[in-house]
Amino acid sequence: MSTDPDRWAAYAAEDQVAGWLDTLRPDRPEITVDGRTFKPEPEPRFTDPEAVGRYVDQVLGHLAERGRRYGGREALPVRVRPRRGSTAATYSLDDATIAVPPFERGGRWALRGLVVLHEIAHHLHGEPGHGAAWRGTFVRLLEDLGSPVTAELLQHAYAEEGLGQVSHTVDDGTLARIAKLLRQAEGTRNEHEREAFLTKAQGLATRHSIALALARAHTARQERHDQPVAENYRIGEPGKRGLARYVRLLLNVAHTNDLRCTISHDSTAVTMYGFAADIEVTKALYESLLVQMVADCERYLASTERETVRTWNARRRRWEKKQVATITARLAFYEAYALRIGQRLGEARRAEIAAATGEGPDGRRGGRGIRPEDAPTSSETALALREKEVAVHDYFAEALRRNRVRGTWKGDRRSSMASAPSAAGEGHRAADRARLSDEREIGAG
Repeated sequence: MSTDPDRWAAYAAEDQVAGWLDTLRPDRPEITVDGRTFKPEPEPRFTDPEAVGRYVDQVLGHLAERGRRYGGREALPVRVRPRRGSTAATYSLDDATIAVPPFERGGRWALRGLVVLHEIAHHLHGEPGHGAAWRGTFVRLLEDLGSPVTAELLQHAYAEEGLGQVSHTVDDGTLARIAKLLRQAEGTRNEHEREAFLTKAQGLATRHSIALALARAHTARQERHDQPVAENYRIGEPGKRGLARYVRLLLNVAHTNDLRCTISHDSTAVTMYGFAADIEVTKALYESLLVQMVADCERYLASTERETVRTWNARRRRWEKKQVATITARLAFYEAYALRIGQRLGEARRAEIAAATGEGPDGRRGGRGIRPEDAPTSSETALALREKEVAVHDYFAEALRRNRVRGTWKGDRRSSMASAPSAAGEGHRAADRARLSDEREIGAG
């Protein structure tokens, strides 16, 4: 078990932000992300580790001068030295030293503000790892240095990589007050008023040691409740076997709840597009089914001898009996389980729509339990469902265009069920028994 499970996702998020910043030019100072336009602050670049050292001193001096407190660590000096390797920049907690590769050793990628501030955030945080608390330090550092737009982009990238909002202990009332000040600052044309509102918001945020991006996200979640949204969901760590089957299970649940999805090439994450309430239902149902699926599979594997199948030996040109590998049996179980869950959820969805719209199995009005006088209400329900479908479709299509997504996911095209039919059969039966909770069962099988 990794002691730093968020490390690679945090790196990927920062690479995304770096890519956005690299597209900026003097004649094109804005970027569009997820339908919103941002104008990021200029990012400093450096020629060598010595220049990085001078910048680090300036950052720490600025924090001390402005009273930005990080548990006293802003007052501790940091040394910068060249690094022999070219593939990483590091911070050593033991001797408060940042090591960056010089330009001549391939360190051009590291001689930029985003990378250096990443290491300063490690210094200010004072603990190893890239967890939520460290991410909060990084985002707050950007804001304390006058880069709130870059901070918001970083928050957005963290969300796309499946990393939750940075941790905090502030109540919603405080977040709402900060958010109100930010809205007032952004809504006034008077520079003096704008500066006064921003100063109040920053002061309140500093006293509670949180990032302003949290307050912006708090407001955005409240204002976007009736519009489609996108949310990235982390499936697992790179290299883990069976992730494609987990993805298929999530997709089957998501499609039943009117969501559209994109999947990372390595099946480690799924981005869901749709209404927030549907996303929450999907996550809750998927997590419940995933626990049941894994538990049922482990019980099956532990309670039976390894399955044998007939396979053709091309070298000896004859049929032979061969034991099925445990991983093959597990994948077959998961695959069949996800397939059957999709079928059951689809059946339940069709039944619910028929009941709501007054259509029987043949598509005619006046289905079972629907009275003729209910037809107008049923028509309104059908129209609302159609409008919701169109809204999600248009939002998803725009996201695909904006992110230049053109390929299709191929993660589960190779089936394992034929290689372990007994395991697949048991997975199918386990899915028939699957329950959403102790009281409620998925639609009848």
